[in-house]
Amino acid sequence: MPVIDAAFYPLIITERPADLFRQPPAGTDMGAARLAPITDVRPGDWVLGEFERPLDSGRLATLMQSVACFPALPATLNGYVALDGQSPVWHNDETALIIPREYIPGDTYADRSGGYRVGDRLERTFIYNPVHDDERDTVGTARPVIQRGTVTDVEDGAFSVAWSGRWVNGHAEEQAMRLANPEDVARERATFGFAVGDTVTVEGSHATGVVLELYLHHWAGAPCARVYWPGSPWDNYCSYDFAPTSRYVHKIPDNAYDVTSRANYPAAT
Repeated sequence: MPVIDAAFYPLIITERPADLFRQPPAGTDMGAARLAPITDVRPGDWVLGEFERPLDSGRLATLMQSVACFPALPATLNGYVALDGQSPVWHNDETALIIPREYIPGDTYADRSGGYRVGDRLERTFIYNPVHDDERDTVGTARPVIQRGTVTDVEDGAFSVAWSGRWVNGHAEEQAMRLANPEDVARERATFGFAVGDTVTVEGSHATGVVLELYLHHWAGAPCARVYWPGSPWDNYCSYDFAPTSRYVHKIPDNAYDVTSRANYPAAT
């Protein structure tokens, strides 16, 4: 066969809708993009696209770019991976197009390779195993969920995190943790009025609750929240609300209730 010179055509993107597409942080080395088995994606790696087949070095595959590229917070469950920490829709055998977290600029929410600092806002994903049926869950049906918290101490090779609220019904060991994305928090507040981890109250009440989860009602489409209400210092009873977010208002937590759970971790991330 005759040799044919390859022709390269530049692609210049002049506009991308901000509400549909996101970009990695400014300064990211875009040349570091690479293919990887989806099970090898780590917290903080930027996911640019995916292909519904295993990685195969012997063939040229076309990957579909995600609607919005995002930093991964992977959790595995029953043969699937929740790359965003909450949605188990990617199969273990798929291939991902990623930018490894080492090529994301330092001091961004996607990169704390040097260790977490006091005041950092974190989020973790874990597999939630409900022990009670409720509006969102069925006993025996596990699912990945996220929880946000704040680093309160870094000392002697470990750091402490105060997690906002408690998933009292029981959960498996967490699978991944990273800095929370301020854009995600802002987007949640724009959509639901609140973000996961926000403290809330209701009109005429002195109680303080914590938003554990945000969702749209299954048929009405109304923004709703799972809110954790901690127990009093006397009876330690706690409860959960599943209600439209219009019922709640923001509140700065007072000292009457413990709305956090603390945990210690090795300093290495």
